[in-house]
Amino acid sequence: MENNEPVQKTGVPPRQRNLSARYGQSDTANLATGPVEDDVIPAINLKHPVFLLISSVGFAALYTEVLFFAATYYGNSLGTGLNIALMAGVFLLTFGVMYTSFTLPHRQYRSRFNNYSPIIFLATQWTMAIMMILAVTGLAFVAGIFLVDGKLDAVGELLRSYALYSIVAMIVIHGLVIIVRYIRFLYEREMHESYKIVSLTGVLAVVILVVTLFLFQFDLGRMGGNLPNQGWLALHLSIRDITLIGLTFFAFLWHGTALADH
Repeated sequence: MENNEPVQKTGVPPRQRNLSARYGQSDTANLATGPVEDDVIPAINLKHPVFLLISSVGFAALYTEVLFFAATYYGNSLGTGLNIALMAGVFLLTFGVMYTSFTLPHRQYRSRFNNYSPIIFLATQWTMAIMMILAVTGLAFVAGIFLVDGKLDAVGELLRSYALYSIVAMIVIHGLVIIVRYIRFLYEREMHESYKIVSLTGVLAVVILVVTLFLFQFDLGRMGGNLPNQGWLALHLSIRDITLIGLTFFAFLWHGTALADH
């Protein structure tokens, strides 16, 4: 019997594995879009929309909660209606920008995939996502200054909180998304090495754990102070820490399951 299977020539990379159906893409769509689209690393919302939704809602809630805390703890001169409208606007804006930061950069650079290496392709999208998060953080911070009548102690509280939230969103959440997308790219081409993936995940987990414990210790010190309305401050810090730790744990859990699914 004749063997009709083509013989792979030396030096030719292994054929790309077709995992399009697992990432929300049909074979028909891939055939219609041509060879350029076949090489594009899919956006994470195709397979993991729940992760994007929970992450975006979580950070929108954090951005809004610190406004509510600053306005009630430090006081302001705005009316109730304006307070509610401002906080609701920050929540909706933050949610929209956070969610879009996972999808818009991919749409923006998708057609340029062949112009970059895969790492540069993803790093460019990551850079755009960072710029979007910094922009919405700046807008929320300006809204907070207006909300607290420019009181310096309240402004300092807002600045510390928004800096922390944006760093976690940009480095931890988006960083893990970039890692998952790049490993998926390697896996399709059978270029991945499992021990490197496990080692990288372990190092990231240790670093983030150390930073989290350091920041948590700082907040514990503030919770035990003797400031006026100390109970309200302690409640705010507890909500912030629990939410941030929960989002970080959720991101790592998703990261692990996403890699296992590869």
